Amino acid sequence: MNRSIVSMLLATLVLRVSTAVTGVMLVFLIDEMTRHRGTGPGTISLLTGGFYTTELTGAIVFGVLADRYGRKVIMLLGPLFGGVAVFMTGLTTHLPVLFVTRLLEGSSTAASIPSTLGFIAAETADDEELRGRVVSLFEFVSLGGMLAVGPALGGILWDAFGRRAFFLNCICYAVALGLYAYGVSEVPRDRKSDISAPAAADRHGMELSRYWKMATSRKVLLFAPTWLAINAILGLWALQAPLLLRGNIHDPSQFLMQGVSATTIGFGEAVLAVIFGCGLLFWGTVYARFRRTTMLLLGVGAFVVMAVDVLAINHLGGSSVALLLALGGVAVVALFVLSGATPAALGLLADVSEGFEEDRSAIMGLYSVFLGVGQVIGAVVGGIAASWKGIDGLVVATAGLLAVGIFALLNLRAREGDIMAPTVRHGGPPSTTGSVRDTLSMAGWGRPRPPEAAAKEK
Repeated sequence: MNRSIVSMLLATLVLRVSTAVTGVMLVFLIDEMTRHRGTGPGTISLLTGGFYTTELTGAIVFGVLADRYGRKVIMLLGPLFGGVAVFMTGLTTHLPVLFVTRLLEGSSTAASIPSTLGFIAAETADDEELRGRVVSLFEFVSLGGMLAVGPALGGILWDAFGRRAFFLNCICYAVALGLYAYGVSEVPRDRKSDISAPAAADRHGMELSRYWKMATSRKVLLFAPTWLAINAILGLWALQAPLLLRGNIHDPSQFLMQGVSATTIGFGEAVLAVIFGCGLLFWGTVYARFRRTTMLLLGVGAFVVMAVDVLAINHLGGSSVALLLALGGVAVVALFVLSGATPAALGLLADVSEGFEEDRSAIMGLYSVFLGVGQVIGAVVGGIAASWKGIDGLVVATAGLLAVGIFALLNLRAREGDIMAPTVRHGGPPSTTGSVRDTLSMAGWGRPRPPEAAAKEK
């Protein structure tokens, strides 16, 4: 990996930490504002809906702008928008103003994700193994920042400084801005495309129509439902679980809703994120050996196990320490397995971008679009479910979304060959595990080796 990739990954980590710190402390601020009114879940859903609505709509615009004006200049907008948003958040408890800060924070993510992923797709176009490592590391630093470092730091800062911690978080955004500005070299925009592009003189007036054509292509529509369902599930838990664990809604029959400190929640999320991150690193090393849909199937299956396990902990966890530890062990294994779904989904989208080389950032911006739509769905469904039955309600909502995701994934798996682009090539030496890969491929779970690799091994 070159210096630009390393700088991009470091900047992504710092930016995600900043975003997570803001989001975590905002939850605690809302808890403080609504504790005696019982309106916390609804308020969180409203603010989060604004964030992800801005992200998904902004990703369309910023993805097109990144392809037109260059990826680096759009990357720089991410920490700029985020810094303004967190500074404003520290100044007010007025709900309409907080909603505006969420819109700015959503714009920050909308600017950074499409440009960054377009950069990754271009840099790894000729090397599938490098692509596997980079997309896994991207997910590792993104989720590590969002789910580990950010929540832990957010809990500590809130308990230590309260609302003043929002101003301290501005420093993180400044660091991310510096890494993007001085560490990432501009990547030349691709000039060829496999789609029927308009003439150069007419192009600038037709970006949105071209984007619509790409976003509604058969390859994208095959991929979208599964990723939407996964993001909705992740969203409803990430948004509502901390509030419920804090005891904002008290239910003595549910073990997980008895009240936990902000610091404990932050460190708990950090432990889960470390497990998830270890899974990402593992799946990054075996990425090229498995079909993308195999990794997604394993991830969805692990979601099912996790939902049942959480339900058991919520009603049996207080009865026995040994049982609680056993159920916790099941959760660790399930979380490790399901981590493979995120690099698989990102890899699928990168494969789709191979058919649109001139518009990589626009295509990769769909990652944010699907993430945003999924999170909005998760925010709405999660808010209703949490207000209805707390943690049990989230489990029920998860089951419904899993049913949708499994159905869509089976359809995707049957047509996976329509997405895989022949232009993605294996980099590095041929695999030394050919027999294993051949066995997996014959069973329909692994990816077949390229003919040239098989010939070399013979």
